[in-house]
Amino acid sequence: MYLSRIIHCINQQSKTNPGGFLWLWLVLVAGLADRFAIGAFGHNFDFDSCRIIADLMARGENVYANTDRYNYGPVWFNLIHLLDMLAGHDPRIFRWLLTGVLSAVDVGIFFVLLRKFGGLAATVFFLNPISIIITGYHNQFDNLAILLGLWAVLLFGEEFEKPPSRRQFLALILLGLSLMTKHLLFAFPFWLALKQKGFVSKCVVVLVPLAVFGLGFAPYWPGGGPGIVDNVFYYRSLDNHYFYNFFVPAVLQPVISPQTVWFLMLGLFAFLCRKKTALKSLLIYTVVLVATSPATNNQYLAIPLAFTAVFINFFTVCYTLTATYHLCVDADGLHLLEKFGYYADLAIYILCFALIWTLWRQNILSFLQKCRKKIKKPAKG
Repeated sequence: MYLSRIIHCINQQSKTNPGGFLWLWLVLVAGLADRFAIGAFGHNFDFDSCRIIADLMARGENVYANTDRYNYGPVWFNLIHLLDMLAGHDPRIFRWLLTGVLSAVDVGIFFVLLRKFGGLAATVFFLNPISIIITGYHNQFDNLAILLGLWAVLLFGEEFEKPPSRRQFLALILLGLSLMTKHLLFAFPFWLALKQKGFVSKCVVVLVPLAVFGLGFAPYWPGGGPGIVDNVFYYRSLDNHYFYNFFVPAVLQPVISPQTVWFLMLGLFAFLCRKKTALKSLLIYTVVLVATSPATNNQYLAIPLAFTAVFINFFTVCYTLTATYHLCVDADGLHLLEKFGYYADLAIYILCFALIWTLWRQNILSFLQKCRKKIKKPAKG
């Protein structure tokens, strides 16, 4: 049904606005070409991990029992296995197929944004150099979890007054599949539950996706249980604590951990966004997730790109420029300069201000206007 709506959207665009239809295809061709071309710069740790997973799967071994280089649900490594078989275990063909699948996922996000927010948002997302580098060079799959989450939200709709319908129940299963792919949206069921009326319905909204996520590990638990616990549930990325170090006063840091602050911020914004649409809430969630996270890696910079494409402002543009420069010069990125640089921290700070500006722009402008009037007001006497 969703694919038929996309096709209908394209057909309508071609009939009513031929120029816009041509632009749409030019954007797609240019974005796809860039994603494949960026692979010429080589690859990094991420693709090496994919090869390790592919080799383990080819030998019929339990991934969770044999490597600590895989920290997610089982969807992705089964897809890696399929692509490796299609490539005939040839690493070069495998890389092309991997890039092709991830690029197709970006195309899916492109069409979601096109349908819901228009051509500008879709274009800004698909031609964003951050997306191009993460898909084509890093070959990271956060975009797949995001796309499944977007589909789940669109399928769920905006009806929260009644108990979840059959369609909404399927949407919750799809959200669980997103978690099973990569558990970026682990807290988002709670965001939806705050919108839902009725205690039992709230529990359904929370528990169904989490149950799907948990059940995904069942076939791999025998022999792989310790690896699942250690490398998935207890996994910790780089402890760089950008948000924590910048915004949490030093006097409070000994009594509150970066992880606690992260969870508190996810809870706070769930409450603040409870009256927003589910789709906009999801876009905001991706920003809160990354901006306040205690750990940041290069691939995380691509997670909020749908948000930055929809809510274009000075800060989201600066975020794109800063994160792109970081990915170009970082030792784990394209390393285009002999002297490596690291600007992910600055990108995260800008992303925080982008979120603040997007949510409270009118309040900020109103406050500044009042301050301006007070300054200009002549003194009495």
